[in-house]
Amino acid sequence: MAAGAIGFNADAQQQLPNSNFEGEWVDCIPWTAGNNTKAKGTTPSGWCISNVIGIGGLGSTQVGNKVEGYNSESAVELKNTNNPIMKTQIVPGYLTLGTAWSTSVMGSENDGGSFGGVEFKGRPSGIEFMYKRSRASQNPDDQTIKPDEKTTVVAYLWKGHWTQKNVPADIAIVGTPKSVDMLDRDRCVLGMDMTGLKGGDVTKTDDAELIAVINTEITQDASEWTKFSAKFDYKSDATPEMFNIVIAAGDYFGGAEVVGKDNSIIVDDVRLLYDNYSYPGYLNVTMNMGQGDMPVATDQEATIKITPKAEGKCDFVLPNLTINMGGSPMALGDIALSDVAMTTKDGVTTYSGSQTGMTLLGGAIMADVTLNGTADEAGNANMKIDVIWTNGGNVPINVTFTSVKAGIGSINADNNAPVEYYNIQGVRISESNLTPGLYIKRQGNIVKKVILK
Repeated sequence: MAAGAIGFNADAQQQLPNSNFEGEWVDCIPWTAGNNTKAKGTTPSGWCISNVIGIGGLGSTQVGNKVEGYNSESAVELKNTNNPIMKTQIVPGYLTLGTAWSTSVMGSENDGGSFGGVEFKGRPSGIEFMYKRSRASQNPDDQTIKPDEKTTVVAYLWKGHWTQKNVPADIAIVGTPKSVDMLDRDRCVLGMDMTGLKGGDVTKTDDAELIAVINTEITQDASEWTKFSAKFDYKSDATPEMFNIVIAAGDYFGGAEVVGKDNSIIVDDVRLLYDNYSYPGYLNVTMNMGQGDMPVATDQEATIKITPKAEGKCDFVLPNLTINMGGSPMALGDIALSDVAMTTKDGVTTYSGSQTGMTLLGGAIMADVTLNGTADEAGNANMKIDVIWTNGGNVPINVTFTSVKAGIGSINADNNAPVEYYNIQGVRISESNLTPGLYIKRQGNIVKKVILK
């Protein structure tokens, strides 16, 4: 690993599937221990909305819908909804990466939640999403309306497995619902008290470990799109194997008696947050003002910063690019690109992005910038940044970054190299045509400003 570099696993930038819900929406087939095959509504691919099928379709209830998103076509609306057969029974609306389930016997013996999740090896610092939230208006004649119900957001990373025996996971008119041995039930993984809940004993594998958790709430309504974010509480340095998230319209762990009719939340752009990854290294910069490439920075120390975002995107920053013009430093400013594409294969992440109309040198320079490069899990990075100075005659400023010092040329080699002179406009001047004045002198990889008399 390069000295001072922060290395990262190739999976450290892993994001959630279909996190902006613009991908495919598929039939929602509520899971039951009785192997239900009937659909109720739709759900974004990769996610599970907590619609219920009732008893073979009788009493089926839809609690999630596709609605207009945050500057997009799709978001998920989750709404606690009364069962059409038993109006006083309110089905909770929630969204999960695991499998939603519920059990009931004619409106009693209720339980439910989420089990399982998705395979995951990263260590995100937090989660973020956009939302709108509303509560039903108080009505003293309707006890199913509960405007004070909170909204729950739960996310957790773990490895190994927990198994709970004999969990009822179906809906019945009478008798006992069919049960299963449930793998990685949310409360089991989170280590919560199971008193009063359905199911039998809980066992776990020797390597089972809760690695990180978010368990928080939203209590304020929001009629406009609002950003939610929360940080993970890491309890272990282990590498995760699984991940689950639950976003509920109401109080997810509160039980059936606290669920309020028509309490809702609309969710979009769910993404994982990662701390910035920094790569210290060296810059080499050349300019070409019509007379060949002229070095303006050689083995200059610099640190690039990469911030992973959703859906294979990241932000890239090369802070405070400074070049040497005639022996004097000139601070151009930050080279900052948003939504750079990144793909990872065999431990190497490839980056590609561009931006037009970037302002540098306090707005004096307008530039089009293109980035291409790679970084590996050992912390080695190589980047090529092509800057075209558009309002200066499309002058190329070619920037290369590497985590290893180039070490090009020696002092003696520079002393023996041909001498070239440029005027302050960057035009090369033959030595025989020099007149008294200010020039930029290049000899090999040494560039400095000189005054000829």
